[in-house]
Amino acid sequence: MLMPSPIVVRSLLARYASLAGQDSAAARQELEQVSYTLCVTTATTTIEDALAAAEVLAEREVPTSRQEMSPAAA
Repeated sequence: MLMPSPIVVRSLLARYASLAGQDSAAARQELEQVSYTLCVTTATTTIEDALAAAEVLAEREVPTSRQEMSPAAA
């Protein structure tokens, strides 16, 4: 199974958090897009589930070598 990069997940979480408190039409549209991307990235169907899954995925360490990225290392 493909796993999203923790770096990408952290970036999406940060973007979601920065948009969540804004009330402009542009911010709401971008929040909708980030929410959709979080759902797709985490293979979930609701933003609540996506945020919970993303928090877990964001905690993972980023592989630093090819060997750590290979399926045998998992």
